[in-house]
Amino acid sequence: MKKLFPEQVFDILEVGKTGFIIVYRRPEIDDKVVVSYKSVSLENGVVSKRTRADYEFVKFGEKRKAINLQVDNFVTCNCVQLQNDRLFVVSSNGESKILDHEGDVEWQGKIRYKENGPSGIASFGNTLWASFADNNALIRFNLNTMREELRIGGSNDSSFSGPEGLWIDEEQSKLIVCNSEACNLLEVNMKTYTVCEKATFEEPVHKYLRIGTREFVVLDSGLYLL
Repeated sequence: MKKLFPEQVFDILEVGKTGFIIVYRRPEIDDKVVVSYKSVSLENGVVSKRTRADYEFVKFGEKRKAINLQVDNFVTCNCVQLQNDRLFVVSSNGESKILDHEGDVEWQGKIRYKENGPSGIASFGNTLWASFADNNALIRFNLNTMREELRIGGSNDSSFSGPEGLWIDEEQSKLIVCNSEACNLLEVNMKTYTVCEKATFEEPVHKYLRIGTREFVVLDSGLYLL
């Protein structure tokens, strides 16, 4: 495992299958959290400074300004691409919206489990998977009805311990779960719903990203290449 970036990383997003952009924490100013942005090219290894607008464009698309008004925090909100150039965005409190390609609201409601909003989301076909770190649960929602279809975990003997970031391997029909409190990555087979361990770490893992054959994780101490 190779450390790529030694700062606290809040978010990592794929950029056109050729690299990624990150949001990371800088020293506080007057007790306020300050963030900066950088991109990394996987083609030539070049690291470049980026702006908030660059990050928002990758996350929200061309209608970033309109969509930014729909969320409580543009960094901490979770966002996934749906079919027909639509976006699903959810704030940390569970307030959720489906936005069309113009940034207009198609649906709005709440995605919560036991009064808690999700810590991570991922879309697969006509479903939305959500992790709930406070409840050690994964829940699958139907995107047509926005009703809960399936729940895994949520009990005292759950395989999950503070699940956060989610990533879907569509070819293998597997859901990668950042099991933060247990400091490991889990794989959920989306056909059989069996859970197995993929990797372990010495500190909490918050996000996972795969670009081609390269895998990246965000730990407490920074960004790493597996």
